[in-house]
Amino acid sequence: MQPKLFINGFSYLLGDAQAEDFTPFVETRKLRRMEGISKNALLCAFRSLEQAGIDKNASKEDMGLSIAMGAGALESTCKFMDSIITDGDALSSPTAFASSVHNSTGLTLSMFLHIKGPCLITGQLDASFAGALLTAQQLLAKKMCKDVLVAVAEDINPVLPAILPQYENDFAPLLCGYPHPFKRVAAAFAVCAESTINTKFVVQEITFSRTDETQNKVEMPDFCSCAHSAVAFGQQLDKARDFDFCETFAGSTLNIEVKKYAA
Repeated sequence: MQPKLFINGFSYLLGDAQAEDFTPFVETRKLRRMEGISKNALLCAFRSLEQAGIDKNASKEDMGLSIAMGAGALESTCKFMDSIITDGDALSSPTAFASSVHNSTGLTLSMFLHIKGPCLITGQLDASFAGALLTAQQLLAKKMCKDVLVAVAEDINPVLPAILPQYENDFAPLLCGYPHPFKRVAAAFAVCAESTINTKFVVQEITFSRTDETQNKVEMPDFCSCAHSAVAFGQQLDKARDFDFCETFAGSTLNIEVKKYAA
């Protein structure tokens, strides 16, 4: 039997984090070379840990990271590929390459938040949020850590808005809410297997399965991204009440049963 997940803090973001948003947490000069996708995940992580009453500067030996990134850092990937095309393999950009890999966001969160536990990255497009939650559940069930930060971030392929109108049917299974404008989105959830004084919700059960259906059942009019599930889940948490989150999208169904926690 899988453990319940107690949610002690959460945050989500529609659009890019701004420099001033980080003022309560870190010197903004330290973010100069950081890609947008990692900045967004970091801001949500700071806010969720603050809600959970966890000191951002303390060494977190017993905290793990479960990160969902879908297609990964697409902007950095395109920059790296452009540098190969323009300058050749030998002179391709090492900075763009380092930022393009999924693990770069894991490194960013580990360093800035002093997280010393296991770190796993899920890159399964629209299934990534479900995968990250189930991974967190396994880390706690196996007692590999006491707390887990589940972070979700998605980037925007800079060429997609231009080519999408020509290939709508091909991209349809991978998008949610199109033709609304594309936005980077992110979310973070501080979870553990036992309640604390800061616990706000308890996840009773998580199920994830394949299906022949493709219709999305969750209304999300403001964005289209692989991270839509995490943001929609955060929006439901904002309502501060019990709910059953059910989403069928791109051939998979995610169900999460959530109760508002009362000590």
